[in-house]
Amino acid sequence: MTNEQDQFIKNKKYRENFEKYRNFSRQKAEIEANMDSIKEEIAKMLHEDQINEKIIELSNGEEWKGTYQTTSRTVTDLKALMEMIGPQRYGQVVSNKESTFLTIRKAGKKKKDESLISTKPVDNDNSKPFIPDGTILS
Repeated sequence: MTNEQDQFIKNKKYRENFEKYRNFSRQKAEIEANMDSIKEEIAKMLHEDQINEKIIELSNGEEWKGTYQTTSRTVTDLKALMEMIGPQRYGQVVSNKESTFLTIRKAGKKKKDESLISTKPVDNDNSKPFIPDGTILS
């Protein structure tokens, strides 16, 4: 088998897998839409009954619970923190955690060549005032 044939077969396998993934993704979106609709209905019922939680036994004996849950997240203005504690301490307090994962999704549209329709003859974006950004040292 030639390298060209190998590449053709490999691309065919990619295509098959991406098409399977796309089909499952569509099914997942449909299922999630149906689940959201059911959630809305249950929320409406909980509000009508003026309760925050309901446990129901299903026909197979499993118990399922609908309840409201509250979560809290802290939000930090990192620029303000940098100005308050300075760059050295900032490096000690703030760190980045990276994670890598595979995503599969529809590819974006290819960028069209710039034409006269999509470019201005005169760049007049200079009307916006310049607002400096950074740390003030005294």
